[in-house]
Amino acid sequence: MSNLEEHEDANLKYQLDSQSLREYQVILSSGEQIYILAANSMDAAYSALELSEDRNVNLLNVSQIDEW
Repeated sequence: MSNLEEHEDANLKYQLDSQSLREYQVILSSGEQIYILAANSMDAAYSALELSEDRNVNLLNVSQIDEW
């Protein structure tokens, strides 16, 4: 099993145990702003890094969106 598969399995197990997901904004060097859901900031960071690598751009920022 690859590291990515292990990470995804661990994320899935954690998300199933988690009661809520939080929304995060991802900013890429291409200017793209993407919104993702993640259980915590570490999960959001890994997901954002994967997105940036898939698009061959740099990851500039990941921040949690304020809840109302």
